[in-house]
Amino acid sequence: MSKTLCNKCNNYFTNKSGNFKRHFLVCDGNYTSSINRGICKHCNIKFDLSDKPKGWMANHSRWCDLNPKKFVSNNIKFMQTPESRFKASEGIKKAWKEGRYEHVNHKTFLGKTHSENSKKLMSESALKSKHRRILKSTRKYICKDGNEILLDSSWEECLAKRLDYLNIKWERPKIPIQWCDKKGIFHNYFPDFYLIDFNIYLDPKNDIVYNKTIDKIEALKNILPNLIILRSLEECEKFNIKSA
Repeated sequence: MSKTLCNKCNNYFTNKSGNFKRHFLVCDGNYTSSINRGICKHCNIKFDLSDKPKGWMANHSRWCDLNPKKFVSNNIKFMQTPESRFKASEGIKKAWKEGRYEHVNHKTFLGKTHSENSKKLMSESALKSKHRRILKSTRKYICKDGNEILLDSSWEECLAKRLDYLNIKWERPKIPIQWCDKKGIFHNYFPDFYLIDFNIYLDPKNDIVYNKTIDKIEALKNILPNLIILRSLEECEKFNIKSA
């Protein structure tokens, strides 16, 4: 998101929706952001930042219990329990104590890519995982039978509604299908929908994703000849099993 520096108060403001222009018109040079004042804009509590690391105030505001976007933005409220978040936090603390982050140069890490060894380890870890990734766009969907399921995009949600409308039985495959890329590296693939009575897999993909993953799609079609890629929202809205 682009920002512009106000030469009156020396603060940066986003250009989105005219934020900077509105500020600049009324700025008298004395503006100080709530973060710099140590005041949370959600709970209005003032904190002493003298012993806090840089970014502490922004982090508090982001995760403040009174922040209405605390869970909405990342859609994690219904995915993580307090126990799982506590366990993750304790795991990170333990890693720090064991010195597992000492090799990271935090001043220059941003913008850097992972080493080939790190990529290999992450790939191996992903291949062992039998779970779908949780995305920012993940949302809950209530099926026609009342069961609750997680979908990854608005296109998937649209297709799910269409299938329910047509009384077509479908499920979200829980077991990944392994495929091999041109470099001989194996990956996991979770089909988005499986039509139980028709033995058909459906996967909605917009043009950007489709073009980026064309090699993957070609490899998958060799493994799953019954895989159908839906490339537009209209195809999801008007899906018809007779034309599939």
